[in-house]
Amino acid sequence: SGPPAALSPAAGKVPQASAMKRSDPHHQHQRHRDGGEALVSPDGTVTEAPRTVKKIQFADQKQEFNKRPTKIGRRSLSRSISQSSTDSYSSAASYTDSSDDETSPRDKQQKNSKGSSDFCVKNIKQAEFGRREIEIAEQEMPALMALRKRAQGEKPLAGAKIVGCTHITAQTAVLMETLGALGAQCRWAACNIYSTLNEVAAALAESGFPVFAWKGESEDDFWWCIDRCVNVEGWQPNMILDDGGDLTHWIYKKYPNMFKKIKGIVEESVTGVHRLYQLSKAGKLCVPAMNVNDSVTKQKFDNLYCCRESILDGLKRTTDMMFGGKQVVVCGYGEVGKGCCAALKAMGSIVYVTEIDPICALQACMDGFRLVKLNEVIRQVDIVITCTGNKNVVTREHLDRMKNSCIVCNMGHSNTEIDVASLRTPELTWERVRSQVDHVIWPDGKRIVLLAEGRLLNLSCSTVPTFVLSITATTQALALIELYNAPEGRYKQDVYLLPKKMDEYVASLHLPTFDAHLTELTDEQAKYLGLNKNGPFKPNYYRY
Repeated sequence: SGPPAALSPAAGKVPQASAMKRSDPHHQHQRHRDGGEALVSPDGTVTEAPRTVKKIQFADQKQEFNKRPTKIGRRSLSRSISQSSTDSYSSAASYTDSSDDETSPRDKQQKNSKGSSDFCVKNIKQAEFGRREIEIAEQEMPALMALRKRAQGEKPLAGAKIVGCTHITAQTAVLMETLGALGAQCRWAACNIYSTLNEVAAALAESGFPVFAWKGESEDDFWWCIDRCVNVEGWQPNMILDDGGDLTHWIYKKYPNMFKKIKGIVEESVTGVHRLYQLSKAGKLCVPAMNVNDSVTKQKFDNLYCCRESILDGLKRTTDMMFGGKQVVVCGYGEVGKGCCAALKAMGSIVYVTEIDPICALQACMDGFRLVKLNEVIRQVDIVITCTGNKNVVTREHLDRMKNSCIVCNMGHSNTEIDVASLRTPELTWERVRSQVDHVIWPDGKRIVLLAEGRLLNLSCSTVPTFVLSITATTQALALIELYNAPEGRYKQDVYLLPKKMDEYVASLHLPTFDAHLTELTDEQAKYLGLNKNGPFKPNYYRY
């Protein structure tokens, strides 16, 4: 039994779901057929209004419809209609989930139009769609585009060989292409097995970037992709851009001699930075590293403002739930926790917070949240959200005590916060409900709803605002330029924060988007405050 007519406008051609809603001739035909206008003639007989004009319109629309440029694999029939409707809003899900072909990309021989096969993606034929996604992202990434324009002549990264391991989305594609425009050669893998947009990876591979990533990699694929980026004959990286520390860890473990040529590491996540500080403490860090996670713009935008928007997006897309009146416990009240709590409170949820740090705990109390231990509320809450960066925050014991239909998800970088491994036991049944949503069912019939198997909710189940990623990506690009061009001896084998001046520069590049006008200090005012008129405006110890 094929899909319903309304879902298959032309056999084998399934365009993006949102486009279908606008121009699917079957839908419109149905509507006119079922509810066409009626004419009542003088003798009382009822005839249907002539519809010739509308039919011509159909022909036009059908033609338009079939002009859509490329064939995408048929959506698998097992996917529910409600799933395709949730996909219609998600660039992340539109093409990525549909595939005729279950062959592992590792087993395929693919070449791009230039004849190169130095990449491994799901399907190189999706490149055209990916290119459009990248073009849309460019509109919302003003700072990177400005950087590209300003520095293209100077090529500050000429000679840089950057190996990267980040989420592969349209936004990181804009970053990679910017690094390429500034003179760098790049090789890239994904830092998360679920967040890769297959069509974007295809577009990058088509334009000549060696990319090794696809959505739904296995653990073994994940390390294989990283190894393919690093272990190349005749090419050795001299810069690392990492998100989560896995790439750095792999090079330390497998190719420690590479560090002789590497000028520096740029790391963007709490988890990865923590690993770098551990290496530094143990005296094992053998190159300078830039911690862009704790740069002010990155911290505020990527963690606070981004999570404030994407937590609701991720929960809504996966569970279609209503937030008003729901009881939620948020584990951790750092920048991510603050963003999640603010959004849920605004939606009318009752929010509890768990925290180990008395300062963050006091902030939570002052912001109007009940500070509790997880054990105290685990039986009554409807949603559990982890954002600590720690491990085993939600244990099997907690999971056993949760109420029926409790939703469990993670907003921290790492998948260690929820003890998912403890749920893979014979007495528990796992049911896949839709993409990234599992019901885990206990013998007594109780079930919990686990999102993204405990991995990062917003990048696995929804998308992140492009503007936020513009700030992160600009910060990463400037950190790479700084470390690559720094004179010998400026940075030692330690972990550094991005210079304050650069932080302010990233912020200033984004102000024109809002038509914002900065006030300038007079000479007298600058002298009074003891500042340079052009910044930096705050001391390093200032907390924003």
